[in-house]
Amino acid sequence: MTCDLSIPDRFDSVVEMYSAFRTRYAPGLIDWLLAETRTGKEAHVLDLGCGPGFIANALGPRVARVTGVDPSASMITAAEAEAPDNVTYVEGSSEDLSIVEGPINLVTMGRSFHWKDRPATLKDLDTLVAQNGALSFLDDKPIKAPKNLWWWAVQEVGKAHARPDPISLHRMTDAWEPHETVLLASPFSDLRRISVLARHSWTYDSLLGHFLSRSGCRPEVMGSKGLAAFEAALKDALSPFGDGPFETLNDHVALIARRPDHP
Repeated sequence: MTCDLSIPDRFDSVVEMYSAFRTRYAPGLIDWLLAETRTGKEAHVLDLGCGPGFIANALGPRVARVTGVDPSASMITAAEAEAPDNVTYVEGSSEDLSIVEGPINLVTMGRSFHWKDRPATLKDLDTLVAQNGALSFLDDKPIKAPKNLWWWAVQEVGKAHARPDPISLHRMTDAWEPHETVLLASPFSDLRRISVLARHSWTYDSLLGHFLSRSGCRPEVMGSKGLAAFEAALKDALSPFGDGPFETLNDHVALIARRPDHP
């Protein structure tokens, strides 16, 4: 099964919540990623599926040029609001990378690779990325630890009330190929992973906004009755842990992929 990138407005109704309540990647991870991939001040970086520009705007001051690509015009507008002068945003998708000028020294994707036709995207990137360039796939989530028990309790609430689309349901099955095995079958088969731990503080409102920015929990997907039931269940799940603020310890991860013969 391939992913449908023909839904550019998938997150348009929740752009503000997405920008406000999704976690930003730890600055230490960004610094380490640039050092690990030898991406210097002269580099051109492509942030593919850039959303509201979390990665692209963080990279701007560290490199020569960043191009952010996203199928959502609303996400592009949000990203441009905080963009440094050397960060350019283009409305488009991985289905047509001719909109991007190469060569690219580093490609970043933050929680976006799963929405793409991954083998086709990797094949196209092989023609766009410099020989010594790299791909990187960023994500973060709380670690399994006693201090994060409250987080995992509310995740069960999210799962119970979410209404995932067919693509999201497919990713939950054993038939879904993880990014690592897809990459091993691509030109970018030299893999390594780096990670940085960071604390995050949450209130009830920021936690609710975080959930509602997810594809399966958007208000229009759950409906008014479903949303009310979710909010009640969320408050009930949080009640044993106090009134907040709450804290998580998150593992911020970058999976780095290069060609095996990279310099």
